[in-house]
Amino acid sequence: MIDSKKISLIHLAKKNLAMTDDDYRALLLRAAGVESSTCLDAVGFAAVMVEFGRLGFESTSASERRKEPYRQGSHATYAQRSLIRRLWQAYKGEEDDAGLRHWLQRQFKVSHPRFLDQETTRKVICALRNFKPKAQARTTS
Repeated sequence: MIDSKKISLIHLAKKNLAMTDDDYRALLLRAAGVESSTCLDAVGFAAVMVEFGRLGFESTSASERRKEPYRQGSHATYAQRSLIRRLWQAYKGEEDDAGLRHWLQRQFKVSHPRFLDQETTRKVICALRNFKPKAQARTTS
């Protein structure tokens, strides 16, 4: 079961994409195998958000947009950090920010995605794109 903030995000995506209720329910069924957003788990939520992203939805919080002009030019953009989080979530099958930070520290000597410079950001994204999702890796071996 996911929390109310995630359910709100799903409904925001539905509204921004101007989806009918039938299209929305079909997307939930296709992506996560449920008929209602209240029945989603973390893996289903991730799958639904990937599907919304494929349809063109991108969520940017107001605080991130407000902070963006103050970002140092050499640091990763909000979009890049979001991509890194989505790729990590697809790899793990669930939200795991602590795991992402631990992996970044171990592999790239960076304690948080917001401290990544542009060159390291590209390396992180390339590395994460080459990862196989853990569930898929278990079934193929």
